[in-house]
Amino acid sequence: MLCLRHLCAQRSGVGQLLLDRNGLTVGDVATWAVHPGGPRILDRVGQALDFDARDLATSRAVLADHGNCSSATIPMILEQLRARPIVSGANVVAIGFGPGLTAAAMLFRSG
Repeated sequence: MLCLRHLCAQRSGVGQLLLDRNGLTVGDVATWAVHPGGPRILDRVGQALDFDARDLATSRAVLADHGNCSSATIPMILEQLRARPIVSGANVVAIGFGPGLTAAAMLFRSG
């Protein structure tokens, strides 16, 4: 957790790098699918990217309902997000964390 805390504190986490590389800000993203490895991970990501509670609501709901389901968790979050109306062309970002220092992020555009 120390490494994640350091990365997030520096605002250089994988989510911020993805936004920077695509010329986007947090405000340009319609919705987020953040892997809920645990509540502390969600807290740290939310702090680093200045999220409000709504940005992590679906990730927290999946964590509460199913726990950390490893690699299946992001698809579970995306499934719940698909049930909501999202404007065509809106940005959606998924961020996943794995063992050690593994992290990945992906930018989608709704269609």
